[in-house]
Amino acid sequence: MRQFQTRQQQQHQQPMQQPVRPSAHVPARAVTAQDVENETLDRAAALWTTRRIRSFFLLLDQPLRAAQR
Repeated sequence: MRQFQTRQQQQHQQPMQQPVRPSAHVPARAVTAQDVENETLDRAAALWTTRRIRSFFLLLDQPLRAAQR
């Protein structure tokens, strides 16, 4: 019985708090010009990298002309 009473007292002393979640429609912060510039640079870098990788694979697919001579 003591254990039950002790548990009840501990539960009453420490109220459960729900974590606060921000609403989905409220932005975390305003988008700045720097954010837009960073996004543009990220996309440009991704495009450049993709083109480099494609070019590399195209070079691998081509038959070696030096070996045919």
